[in-house]
Amino acid sequence: MSDFWVLAGKEIKNLMRDKKLIFGLIIVPLVIYPALGKMVQVGMEKAQGTTKVAIANFDTGEYGEILIKALKTAPNVSVTVLNASSLDEALREASLRNQNVLVVIPPNFTEAIESGKPATVEVYGIFRKVTSGIKESVSEARINAVIGVLSEEIAKIRIRQLGARNPDAVLHPISAVSRSVIKGRVVDVPPAVVSSVLASQSYGLPLIVFLMVTITAQMAAGAVAAEKENKTLETLLTLPVKRTTIVASKISGTAVMGLIAALAYMVGLKSYLGSIGLRTGVSLGELGLEITPPGLALFALVVFLTIAFSLSLAMLLAVFAEDVQSANTVVSSVILPLAFPAFLLMFTDLGELPTIARYGLLIDPFTHPIVAYRYALGGDYAALLWSIGYLSVVAGVTLYLTAKVFSSEKLLTARISWGKRRKGVE
Repeated sequence: MSDFWVLAGKEIKNLMRDKKLIFGLIIVPLVIYPALGKMVQVGMEKAQGTTKVAIANFDTGEYGEILIKALKTAPNVSVTVLNASSLDEALREASLRNQNVLVVIPPNFTEAIESGKPATVEVYGIFRKVTSGIKESVSEARINAVIGVLSEEIAKIRIRQLGARNPDAVLHPISAVSRSVIKGRVVDVPPAVVSSVLASQSYGLPLIVFLMVTITAQMAAGAVAAEKENKTLETLLTLPVKRTTIVASKISGTAVMGLIAALAYMVGLKSYLGSIGLRTGVSLGELGLEITPPGLALFALVVFLTIAFSLSLAMLLAVFAEDVQSANTVVSSVILPLAFPAFLLMFTDLGELPTIARYGLLIDPFTHPIVAYRYALGGDYAALLWSIGYLSVVAGVTLYLTAKVFSSEKLLTARISWGKRRKGVE
């Protein structure tokens, strides 16, 4: 077995022994994220439960009774008719009965409808304590939906009385059928649904890239700083092994853990996003946006090169740290500002940005996995190859500089104090 594989295996074993690291990399994303998603899902299901509606009917005409009957036949709605003489009394009684919504039918409700005037119904969402408000929001939406249907039916009756044969044509003289054109192909899916599908990808991927980059960088820097702090690095450098082999083995070992972490976060985040309602019922395949095997291979190469750049940069920075704590500080101060701009792509497309901002983001290596995923979905292999070429140059230069530093005595003598007072210095 070559020296490289021996050292890489040693690096992986050392990382696997760190229980805190394993907990943060694997347990947290695979357990915490799905648990959070499940809690959100349970909350949404409870909010979608039966809506308790109290009704105060101050109208003496027939349309007030018609509205009450419509609410009683509505799904997931429980109706309680209050015997109140005023609005204040109705509000108090509705609160005491733990109702979600109070619907108030005014005295002139039937009169307004029969005279051709707009009639108003008052809807009060009852908040008994400070909550998320999801239940009250859902309840209001249900009441408004019933009122909207009833309003349209009354309008149809009035239109028929005026002699129109087709009330629907009068109420809705124009209708629209929405379709989308994706990669030159017409898809029978509304643009809003397509946007929701793409948004579910845009929200998750930048976060996964950010976590993957920061975690792997902290691992690489911590490993180098720990060996430097514990004086084991000097022993390692005395072995009859090329220093470039040592650098490559450390990067490879940490990269394996980084890929495992990225996969764990991807699985956990997908479960979480699916639980909070980003499922639209339409898959990327139905939109003609499936990633082909060549596209997947190119995208994987982009991710690998991004991790290689992140790890080599972190190891280079860790050389100048005195201990693990200062290594984490110096790496965070450099890696986080580089990775943070990727979040801009959660809310906008690269092509919509001004030219300076667009090329500024493309200079940042950490934005390339996000745009490369979109290139892979769209089958833009030329853009993927451009990203691979750029990342190869950046990662290669950073790896060369890291190997250069590891081959010199700066590996043992370089220091950044970060404000600490040296011993013996006043």
